[in-house]
Amino acid sequence: MTVKNNNLTPSRYILFTVCADQDTVARVIDGCAFVADTEFAGEFHDYISRNKRPQFSQRVKDSTTCVAIIDFDRDPEQAAVTAQILHQMFAGRIATVAISERNETDLLLKAMRAGCGEFLSRPFDLAKFTEMMERLQLRFAAVAAAEIPKNAGNIISLFGAKGGVGTTTLAVYLAQSLVVEHRKKVLLIDRHHQLGHVCLYLGLKENPYYFDELLRNVDRLDVELLAGFLTHHPNGLDLLPSPYTCAARYGSSSRDMEQVLEFLRGEYDYVILDSSLEYQDVNSAIVDSSNQVYLVATPDVAALRDLSRHVENFGLDVTAAYKVRIVLNRSSSHDAVSKEQVEAAVRFPVSVSIPNNYAELIRAINAGEPISLQRRSEFTGQISKWSGRLLHTDTEEVTPKRKRLAFWK
Repeated sequence: MTVKNNNLTPSRYILFTVCADQDTVARVIDGCAFVADTEFAGEFHDYISRNKRPQFSQRVKDSTTCVAIIDFDRDPEQAAVTAQILHQMFAGRIATVAISERNETDLLLKAMRAGCGEFLSRPFDLAKFTEMMERLQLRFAAVAAAEIPKNAGNIISLFGAKGGVGTTTLAVYLAQSLVVEHRKKVLLIDRHHQLGHVCLYLGLKENPYYFDELLRNVDRLDVELLAGFLTHHPNGLDLLPSPYTCAARYGSSSRDMEQVLEFLRGEYDYVILDSSLEYQDVNSAIVDSSNQVYLVATPDVAALRDLSRHVENFGLDVTAAYKVRIVLNRSSSHDAVSKEQVEAAVRFPVSVSIPNNYAELIRAINAGEPISLQRRSEFTGQISKWSGRLLHTDTEEVTPKRKRLAFWK
């Protein structure tokens, strides 16, 4: 490492380069003079790998806020590895910046997935450099502020008793109601390994960054990394979608899921998680992390048979059982199976009953424009009541009924 600045005066932001050409290094040094509280600590001439790690100066080791500018032109693969290792070595206190002459989507995606939250183009632009440093300073300040103890948010998970019962639809409208009607900071997670529908329902452009990728990067998860993965709806709702293409399932661990959800709880008032009961590897972690767990079913024999089995399974865990709530979707007075029959069959009360609004919801999905919550109807009214109940501590004790009526036989 060639040290360019021997000034040991304390500085909040320590900056160094990796494999950058001399012209870039010189311009970065000049640029530091235009950014308050920024010190250039030197340059590394080689990429960093697991087998080849440099000797950092004490100034860099002691810094609480580092910025590394990494050249992605010489070797994009090694540059990506360098960014990942730096995030492991300086967990939570480094921002990595990719610099390249190329502005190609594949390169940007590689840099982003390696943890680079900023990208600089060549030729070096001083104005863009100073703007970037100001953004990073704001992010570091936000991270420092986040370390101040604050109230933890609520995690609300929704599971369908079977496919096609409308779990995603309800998750979308519940999240929207919390944002639009109650002005809460809300994150909606599409926890499916492929072909997610949340962006489609909200009329949003598909995002190449999705929730499973966040799980893969749990070791370097911070506010900056999260910001790069989020999709934003105009009404203020944040989303972490699932892949919109066919994809292999990512085998995440319960520990990873718990860590990610605990981090997200600290960033949002409510985290709404649309998931599936088929993901046995992480469902226990989701349930343990959740404040409330909603099982969604429709008033038909197939869905209610499956619902009964799932309720029995949750009942094996006393802690989980007291979190479980039943949502009866697409209900009406003409259903062959009444709400009372459902409660008798599953030995659990129905907490939320959503009226059938199937035709209008399908039209909204096809148009890519959700039904306005200001448009009063039985459906929007029940969604509003549901979100309103979430704002208060739910003291309802769920007491299983003794007699079970298996009416589907």
